[in-house]
Amino acid sequence: MSLLTPADIEDIKARNPLRDVAAQYVQLRRSGKRLAGPCPMCGGKNRSGRFEILEDGGSWVCAVCQDGGDVIRLVQRVEGLDFKDAIERLGGTREIDPDVVARLIRQREDKQRRREAQAARYREAERTRLFEQWSAARPIHGTIAARYLEGRGLILPPTCPGLRFAPEAAYFHGDEFDEFGRKNARVIHRGPAMLAAFIRPDGHFGGLHQTWLVDGAPPLKLQLEDPDEPGVMLPAKKMRGSKTGAFILVAPAEGAARCLVVGEGIETVLSAYTAHVDGGRNISDVAWWAAGDLGNMAGPADRTLEHPHEHQPNGRPKRIPGPMPDLAKPGLSIPDEVAELILLGDGDSERVLTGHAMVRAARRYARAGRIIRIAFAPAGRDFNDLLQDT
Repeated sequence: MSLLTPADIEDIKARNPLRDVAAQYVQLRRSGKRLAGPCPMCGGKNRSGRFEILEDGGSWVCAVCQDGGDVIRLVQRVEGLDFKDAIERLGGTREIDPDVVARLIRQREDKQRRREAQAARYREAERTRLFEQWSAARPIHGTIAARYLEGRGLILPPTCPGLRFAPEAAYFHGDEFDEFGRKNARVIHRGPAMLAAFIRPDGHFGGLHQTWLVDGAPPLKLQLEDPDEPGVMLPAKKMRGSKTGAFILVAPAEGAARCLVVGEGIETVLSAYTAHVDGGRNISDVAWWAAGDLGNMAGPADRTLEHPHEHQPNGRPKRIPGPMPDLAKPGLSIPDEVAELILLGDGDSERVLTGHAMVRAARRYARAGRIIRIAFAPAGRDFNDLLQDT
């Protein structure tokens, strides 16, 4: 294959709309201005959108894979092809009118610049709104959120800066129009919620992890049906704002953190914390972080690999992020003083995907003199299951 020009690339993308190609691998549904669904690579089954085609219609992201790109990269990742073979899979090059393609390139570049500027304004406005919500929330101790965690056998740290409680948090889903025809985000529920702050690598607030609850004895996670799709349950947890490379400080060390425990979810991390407290261990120099999800915990992989036994609907092997990190892309910023890093892996997640992620995280955060341990819950269980069994 001869060297491709920008005109060739634009023509291939125009002939292969991303949504049509993605539909060959996975069923997508409309979510606001985006198309979302389970990821065709990592196997995520969250219909509300681990994998998303963005508003521009020409790019995609996956929150778990920590990856994204255009239609060519999608074919590379899903089918395990190099760039040349992905181009051939999409029909290869053809003779094109250079003036037409030049106009398309200019239009795409102009649109990209406007979109990036608009996205930057939106992200900062969203971060500001979320920070106002976080600032108005209460300390978690003595609230419904605290009783929810205690009902799962968890001990809250005396100092818990990363968790708060909002008595009337709005749950947004879909859009609605006012009497003037203006579109707004639709609120379908208001109620108590546990809030957790994502702290970016620069030390500033980045976003929120929200868990909606129903008061009771003990409180439970909210069960909320999608008003547009009867019988489809919406997630009780949402993450908003920027979480890439950010963490939730579940519990700080009393001084410098010699040891850091990192898990995917808040309850996983608190389960390990509770086990240490119940066991009478000295944890004064241990800090406890939640990453929000597996992809953020491990960071991006340098490539995808065939799953050993799972397949896509078209019969091809499912591809998942591999165990080698892409060090050109960011992960968590582990403090230099951490001499021991403990990574928690839940046993109720897909084992091969999770195993790759844990190894990838260990390789990403390895430093001379740093001890890294991977702790896996037994197959089919998570750390909170183990805690409640004791």
